[in-house]
Amino acid sequence: MTAMPVHRPRASGRKPLSRMDEPFAGAMWPADLGSAEMISCQGRESRIIYEGSMHSARIAFGCLVQPEPGDRVLVGCVDDTMWIVSVLERRCDAPPRLWSEGDLQIETARGDVRVTAGRTVTIDARASILATALEIDLHARMARFILDELVQIGRRASWYVSRLRSMGEVVETFAEHVLMRTKRASRFVEESDRLRAGDIDHSAEATLQLQANVAFVTADTIVRVDADQIHMG
Repeated sequence: MTAMPVHRPRASGRKPLSRMDEPFAGAMWPADLGSAEMISCQGRESRIIYEGSMHSARIAFGCLVQPEPGDRVLVGCVDDTMWIVSVLERRCDAPPRLWSEGDLQIETARGDVRVTAGRTVTIDARASILATALEIDLHARMARFILDELVQIGRRASWYVSRLRSMGEVVETFAEHVLMRTKRASRFVEESDRLRAGDIDHSAEATLQLQANVAFVTADTIVRVDADQIHMG
């Protein structure tokens, strides 16, 4: 018996088009992968030019870089749908953009995540930014914080600076105990300065000077002035 060769029909490169592409029914769709030009996109839906004809296409979930109009993209057909797999070439100055319809998560099990920029890193969130870590290190030549309200809650805060300047309309401090150690201290108050305390103890090793146009010393029981010499007048 002589074996007869069996000829299997080759898969045709033509794919049926969706209803949106019926005007371009004569166009050839890629059997595997092909290149096309991005015309426009809105979300995951886009319009492309392939083989001189315009088609609708969807951007694949695994296409990390969002295509922009004018990009040369890699396309393929699956289940009568044209898919944009990746961006081959960008012919404009638009920066690469990662886009997601929902949440986007970057996760590494045991490694580090590093973001490096030649100039500026910008983080823009419409709601809030949450950073959680055992330790946060910030190294910068200059840092600016522009806030409507600042709430800091912690067990301990330490500042080591060469010069510290604080300006504000109202400063309020509530503490159980305040301790200040300094070599020299100066206070300049343009208007009134009031002190209310249970007991006041001022001690000077050299000189204590109180000077005013009018001075009052008032006590309910006893006023005592004790010194080796007392000069009045």
